Amino acid sequence: MFLTTLFFAVLFIQGGLCDIPPFNNSSDYLNGKFGNYTRQRFLSDEGVIAPVANVLVPAGEGVSPSRHTLWVPTGPRVGVTHPILLDTKTLSVVWHSSMNAKLGAAKGRCNGTDYMYHWSQTGTQFHDGRFFFHNSKYELVYNVTTVGKFPSADAHDLYLTPNCTVVFPVVKEHPFNLTAYNITNGILKDAYFQEVDLATNQLLFEWRASKFIDPFTTYWDPETRKEGVPRDAPFDWFHINSVQKDDRGNYLVSSRHTHAIYYVSGLTGNVIWTVGGKQNNFRDMSSGKATDFAWQHHARWVDTEMTKIQLFDNRNTPWHSAERPYSRGIVLRLDTVRKEVWLEHEYLSQPLKAVREGSMQVLSDSPKGHTALVGYGQQPAITEFSEDGAVIWDVAFGPMHLDRESADNYRSLKFNWTGTPTWMPKIAPGPQPKYTFKSENSTFHIALRDDSGNSIPNNTAYFSWNGATEIKKWIVLASNHTSDLNMDHLWAEITKLGFETSSFVGESTRFVQALAIDDKDQILGQTDVLSMGSSDGLRGFSLSNSTAELHDLTAAWHAYLNEKANQPFWYQWHTKWEEKTGKAGTGSVVGVLVVITLFSVLILAARRYWRRSRGEGVHKGRTPGSFADADVDAEATLLAPYSDADSSHKEGSAWRQS
Repeated sequence: MFLTTLFFAVLFIQGGLCDIPPFNNSSDYLNGKFGNYTRQRFLSDEGVIAPVANVLVPAGEGVSPSRHTLWVPTGPRVGVTHPILLDTKTLSVVWHSSMNAKLGAAKGRCNGTDYMYHWSQTGTQFHDGRFFFHNSKYELVYNVTTVGKFPSADAHDLYLTPNCTVVFPVVKEHPFNLTAYNITNGILKDAYFQEVDLATNQLLFEWRASKFIDPFTTYWDPETRKEGVPRDAPFDWFHINSVQKDDRGNYLVSSRHTHAIYYVSGLTGNVIWTVGGKQNNFRDMSSGKATDFAWQHHARWVDTEMTKIQLFDNRNTPWHSAERPYSRGIVLRLDTVRKEVWLEHEYLSQPLKAVREGSMQVLSDSPKGHTALVGYGQQPAITEFSEDGAVIWDVAFGPMHLDRESADNYRSLKFNWTGTPTWMPKIAPGPQPKYTFKSENSTFHIALRDDSGNSIPNNTAYFSWNGATEIKKWIVLASNHTSDLNMDHLWAEITKLGFETSSFVGESTRFVQALAIDDKDQILGQTDVLSMGSSDGLRGFSLSNSTAELHDLTAAWHAYLNEKANQPFWYQWHTKWEEKTGKAGTGSVVGVLVVITLFSVLILAARRYWRRSRGEGVHKGRTPGSFADADVDAEATLLAPYSDADSSHKEGSAWRQS
């Protein structure tokens, strides 16, 4: 019992997680108390801005173990945004890109290499942009745009094939007879897609919608937004928002404005079949619920046999609403020979309406069968469902139903990513973690000044490594007399729990460095040696770039571990005590004194308990908890200030009732 408590006391004093943990089914959050898009900033990397989520239903049994998801917030109230990679377990930021982004962020793989890609605006107009590809080192390796006389690549989708070709939509304006809509000199916003080679940008295939499909099969009325006239807005009759090439060389195309999915020949461009819309070729075997999807997004094949399609059924626009208006993720099963279609799965969380954007992803890595991840696009939320439709994970990134006042996220996808950035970790000084919230920008940050405006002295080191996915813990080296740090200056070992980690080192400590370690005890990277700054709270600075080779540091770390393993426990603790009182600043001794106090209180409590047990003879003692028990208790205590409601399944769905 003593050792368990002492272990966590030391861990808490020395350092730990500095991220704001997610809110726990907070009604204040959903009602906008923390703004329409709640964020946080970090001391060690001031360029990183991360969302602070609200977990409505915590991850339950059977949730997909995929480690990461992409978050690309957009909207007029959000400002300039960047692709953000999140850890699905902690919802902390893993990577914050320096590039601006709007839509289309995803992960793909071809020729044995993983890529993350996104669309960024590169011109003066909103739709002027390119797709940018980063490898696992976050190096920009490709950028892709249209071939021929087209303005730019459309941001709505990009599909990376296994052969390293890319397929994406394109738009181009053409004169068109729109007298049926009482429009003279009509202009059509025609939909295309192109397939190009990723490395060479060579055009491999091009398809034009109006060549194969009648524009008057659309559900989009040009009067809705005064479209179709010159110098105003062309008639957006088709609107491709997803296109996928399959192993047969054909293309699956989703048209938002015709409410249809088209299967297009990769040889001729002819439409092989259509499901949904006015030209539907399939008999609906589910009483109309398989083919009545409307304003849909993100159609993809589920299986390699190409018998099932997943899609997000919006059912709404700002100007339209279906008879059953709530947005849903669905899986369709098709018999393309008999031309029959079934609604195999429906994933619905009422009453949520997404009037634009959205995604649907069937995940196959759950130990409990397939799950489905539904992203609600314009509504800042993602939900994971079990195969039978039960909610097993539900997360919000802002209040619902605000439309353009909160952050849109075009697509939400789960996947695994291994990031090994070429840059090194960063380190910065600061006071102990105490968060303040700025309502003007809806952002949490660690306060550097007290309520009177005075600087708070630096006594804590903060460190992080943007993009690194394989860190398991940090080693902190500290000294109050030399910047030439080595394993003799070991101050702390701290498990990595989020993006930013801290270590309390005291006000008198002068020099600090942090080393990132993986699960094999290999040192992956090192921060600069930090000068902590003066005790009056002035910010510190990087004193020097460490020149030690990582393999030399790893060898020194392994030597330390071997020496420690061969010593008796009391010697190890005594050595650690000397390190803490001698190697770092005297301010750190406060932490050790706290441990002594805790130890004394525990001894007194144990003696009283022992005497009472012997005297009464009937008192039943509880078996002391394990480290795992203590870890759960400690975590619950730390999270408690940010939890203002129980997270039961029932309450987790209550936010949708507005």
